[in-house]
Amino acid sequence: MVGYLYTEASGVTFLQWPADHVGDMEGTIDSAMASSSPPDETVATSTDSFTLRIDGRSVTLQLGAHTDYGSLSGNTLTLNVRQGDGSIRPITYRRASPADYNNALTTLRKAVAGANSRTEHDQQTTQEIKSLSDDYKAIGVNRGTLKGDFSTLESDVSTAGDHLKTAHDDEKKVLAEASSGTEDVCVDADGVDVDADGVSVDADGVSTDLVTVTDDLSALRKAVSSLRSSLHVVWNDVPGYSGSGGNPSPAEAEKAMAGAQSFITDFVKQVNTNIDQVNAHVSDAYGYSAAASKAGHCGSASSVPTPVAHIK
Repeated sequence: MVGYLYTEASGVTFLQWPADHVGDMEGTIDSAMASSSPPDETVATSTDSFTLRIDGRSVTLQLGAHTDYGSLSGNTLTLNVRQGDGSIRPITYRRASPADYNNALTTLRKAVAGANSRTEHDQQTTQEIKSLSDDYKAIGVNRGTLKGDFSTLESDVSTAGDHLKTAHDDEKKVLAEASSGTEDVCVDADGVDVDADGVSVDADGVSTDLVTVTDDLSALRKAVSSLRSSLHVVWNDVPGYSGSGGNPSPAEAEKAMAGAQSFITDFVKQVNTNIDQVNAHVSDAYGYSAAASKAGHCGSASSVPTPVAHIK
């Protein structure tokens, strides 16, 4: 058998026909073509038969309804192949063996596998950098959310302070009534107890605020941890990564993490200070209630509720 091989980046074609044969003859064509795009590129192989006529150096090859004309010169076969756009393209085959075809097929498959691998890696790197950027942005978003949470918390503590003032004013009224022997003193002392319960309700509102605060604080801590992991992954995958295209540089990521850690420390202190404040308001309010009940000899006032616990 005589063999001729053509190779290009996207495929390999191998023609064979009987050796030392003239005139009309039949041969086989083995083809391997890359299809699709990385990372899903594949190599498809096929085998078909063709009719060949050799007349001196002239060659006519018919494959199905497709006919190509060309020439043989030494170890070279050139076929003028009509393309899909109507143009004619000369394709040059070189003399080769089945082993040469197998080697070319192996090379093609390795090239496709390499392209798939590189593209997968590039896509993975792109996703890793996107995760880094998303985590970086999440830190800023979560810090902003916590600032809003703190504003709501401070407002509720302030409301408790306003209600405490009301309880204090009512307590003063009861103390004045007790010293003058007014008959409504116990009714007004009960009013101070109601005021104290109102301050306690405000403290419950602060406790409700803290549920949101702790959830959002946890989200910020997770964002910091996630950014640290993302930066480590990117560094390992792209040692020279310096940030570009709106993505943070390693220095910017490190600064964001350090800033978030400092923010968390200060934030927890500020929240716990407000918790101490509202607990003090509740304690003072029930103290006013107890003082009013005692002054009017009105029996026991309500007990002080359990203080709101600190966050960590």
